[in-house]
Amino acid sequence: MTDHYTDELFDITNAEKVIFPVSRLVVDPERFADDKLESMAKIGLGVVYTHTSSLIKLRNTITAEQKQSLLDNYYYPHHQNLETACQNALNKHANCILFDCHSFPSQPLPYELKTSNSHQRPEICIVTDSFHTSKQLEETLYSLFKQKGYDVAINTPFAGSLVPLKFYQQDNRVQSVMFEIRRDLYMNEQTGEKTANFNKVKLDIAEIIHDCHSIIF
Repeated sequence: MTDHYTDELFDITNAEKVIFPVSRLVVDPERFADDKLESMAKIGLGVVYTHTSSLIKLRNTITAEQKQSLLDNYYYPHHQNLETACQNALNKHANCILFDCHSFPSQPLPYELKTSNSHQRPEICIVTDSFHTSKQLEETLYSLFKQKGYDVAINTPFAGSLVPLKFYQQDNRVQSVMFEIRRDLYMNEQTGEKTANFNKVKLDIAEIIHDCHSIIF
């Protein structure tokens, strides 16, 4: 479940980074805080996991107080930082693109069999939101990755891109798109080491994001 090296892959000049400080096995900032709203909670992968990606029990059910402590210490501060970063961009530029940056394994994990179209494993998965991802943004990113020779898919095998709740379904000046980069493009999945292709992938991502921003704005 670890997004290996994504903080380095997406180290983009002039872009503000908001990096979650702990593993999602502690608390997952991509989930709704309320398990009643979170579909992944049904398989033990809500905001605080009770099961691993292999659907093996991770921990006993935590108390409401323990869960609230995790939310207060990690989840809510992270989302406040995201909200502040988006608001700062709106104040300065009147627009904002939030790139939600992730990686995924070349082979599907057991939990994916229940939650995604896991048999399709493109090199790049561009994940959109019906309200917060314009067609121009989607098509531009797709085209730019294809021009560099990558196998690209939209919303396959994953879906859903993060938007701070303040703006969610309210302000489409905040654009959001999730990048899922297949890990064998840039690392050895068995050893965890970077491969010789790492710097090329990093450079390609930086160029694509800069070119996309120039085209959109």
